[in-house]
Amino acid sequence: MGADHAYQRLANRLISELTGGLWRNGDPLPSENALATAYAVSRRTVRQALELLQREGFVSKGQGRSTVYRERAIGRSSEKLVDFPTAAREAGFRPSTRLLSTARRQACLSAAHALNLPLGSEVFEIRRVRLLEGRPVVHQTSLLPAALAGRLDVAKLADTSLYTMLRTALAGEIFLAREHVSLLTASAEEAEALSIPQASPLLRVQRVVVDKDGTPVEYSNSALQDSFFRF
Repeated sequence: MGADHAYQRLANRLISELTGGLWRNGDPLPSENALATAYAVSRRTVRQALELLQREGFVSKGQGRSTVYRERAIGRSSEKLVDFPTAAREAGFRPSTRLLSTARRQACLSAAHALNLPLGSEVFEIRRVRLLEGRPVVHQTSLLPAALAGRLDVAKLADTSLYTMLRTALAGEIFLAREHVSLLTASAEEAEALSIPQASPLLRVQRVVVDKDGTPVEYSNSALQDSFFRF
């Protein structure tokens, strides 16, 4: 990477430190001179990096033209089950989805237990990467009962929320029945999908979503870059 990309490298480093630390919304950043000295770059590089962070919404100009941190993170709703695109837009991000694959499979032990199905039952697997501002941040695998998946237009999953499809197919609301959050290191597949080094730290979020009668309709297993989420 040439010298003209030094500001991008600095921007990535600043994003990592800002989102991974104990910064609060409105906290001021050090001056451009202080940042240039600390990171051994020119003030022009610092200014370009800060302009990039401002365009992406991580910082803004505060009183006296100082640069301040703007928290942007997706949190959990304690009320209605919110899909990823809606939660992302509410946090000020531009979301998108990359559909990796869809396939019919036999339910393994975990999937059969989560979906309350006999072991070996046919399930429908959906693998996606979720992006914020074009940056891959979630590698997600969703498993649905095969009969229910047959009622969905899965070809539109890159542009339409799965939760929206489920509500339409079920003619009713869906609910979060169980959720488990844990730490993990990125597998080779997850690292490639998220453009990060293998064994990078990630959050694992496993969910079971049910219909109004309490019947499981989705079991999801997601690997998240935690700097973009608050749990």
